[in-house]
Amino acid sequence: MPSTKKTSNTSVIILAAGLGKRMYSSLPKVLVPVCGRPMLFNSLLELESVIPNAHVAIVVGHQKEKVIEQVSSQNFNLKIEFIEQPEQKGTGHAVKCAMAGAWGKRAVLNKENVFVLSGDLPLLSAELVKEMSEPLKRGVAMKLLTAVLNDPFGYGRIVRKSKKGPVLRIVEQKDATAREKEINEVGLSIYTFQAQFLASGVEALKNNNAQKEYYLTDLVQAASSKKREIETKIWENVDDVRGVNNPFELSQAGEVLNSRIIRNFAMHGVRFTSLSNCRVEPTVKIAADVSIGPGAVLEGKTEIASGVTIGANVVLKNVKVGAGAEVKAGTYGEDSIIGENVKIGPYAHLRPESVVGKNSKIGNFVELKKTTIGEDTSVAHLSYLGDATVGSHVNIGCGFVTCNFDGRIIDGQRKHKTTIEDHVFVGSDCQTVAPVTLKKGSYVASGSTVTEDVPEEALAIARCRQVTKPGYAKKLKEK
Repeated sequence: MPSTKKTSNTSVIILAAGLGKRMYSSLPKVLVPVCGRPMLFNSLLELESVIPNAHVAIVVGHQKEKVIEQVSSQNFNLKIEFIEQPEQKGTGHAVKCAMAGAWGKRAVLNKENVFVLSGDLPLLSAELVKEMSEPLKRGVAMKLLTAVLNDPFGYGRIVRKSKKGPVLRIVEQKDATAREKEINEVGLSIYTFQAQFLASGVEALKNNNAQKEYYLTDLVQAASSKKREIETKIWENVDDVRGVNNPFELSQAGEVLNSRIIRNFAMHGVRFTSLSNCRVEPTVKIAADVSIGPGAVLEGKTEIASGVTIGANVVLKNVKVGAGAEVKAGTYGEDSIIGENVKIGPYAHLRPESVVGKNSKIGNFVELKKTTIGEDTSVAHLSYLGDATVGSHVNIGCGFVTCNFDGRIIDGQRKHKTTIEDHVFVGSDCQTVAPVTLKKGSYVASGSTVTEDVPEEALAIARCRQVTKPGYAKKLKEK
């Protein structure tokens, strides 16, 4: 019976060199997003949550520059190295590339365990990482993760000496006999190896199989034939090890991950009117006591403070929403800030770099672009404000438009600025031709097109005087 003395730290190899031809994507497979984030990132985040500062070798090949660039742009709390697999000759060859170099020699020298997994596991859980990163017992060559599936098609079958006996080998689907294909226990291509065994094992691999590839699974038979102990763990939650090989499986994984995210928020005080048709990306932050209507989509670095109500079919991407705000149905916002107790929508549009101050109102069919709205200001409906700064306690009537583009370049800018200071009143159906300033306390009469600055407390009327001709309409009808 092996000793329970444990070895040193666990390092990680992630196989990320594949083309992913069945994904029909211009991106390398591991960068295809699930819930808005590259699937490889989900695995890296779970790894850093359980084994921070671990040595991680990412084996790259197809479009390696993109994988390296994307991973390097993030601040993962891991010691990541990229190992090139110049030709994709199978999983065993990929691991051999890692173990043959300085990275693998360090793992062997330090008598580490090596946790090996593929880069297309977007549902990898912290519990699974913890299980597989536990140090191996002395004398154990490898640990193998398996699952029992009703439909094992496509998976390598676990062949045991008897029904519950030790594992003898793994047989890939294309190499399995008819009897072996009836086996329901499958390998999940997730392993932990004793580093020395792994290094010597991948050097000895042969490609005598239907695919002419070097299978990492062959190390199971190598360990068995050498009477080395193989530890197995049947993983009950099959979703955790769900791989992604095509767009359909990508959608399935996205639904599972989204469901996990929503469940976590719901268990911590967020009220979803409908659990099944909202989408929330893993980078979103939502406080307790928030209500979210059906069809809402929350993306990127969106942050929702306490007491907020999000209506049906609202889409927010990188939007910060202050406490007590109400975002009504159909509103779309991107890269913007909504202040405390703001009421916005329905069907408002916040384009990037828009800020709405607390207690303000942005009504239906109002569009803001690169505009700051002060506190206690109302833009009730049917208006467009672009490249504008609006003060506090301002009233903007229906149908207001900032005319911010005339083809000229002023101070290096193609779009021109409208400034509306505090306590200004703008009537309905007005336009400001930028650059222009409406100064504090001024009034603009309805139907005006303002082309010059309006002084403080002044009234601007920029329209033709009404002329009424009695009886003239009757004459027109008679003609």
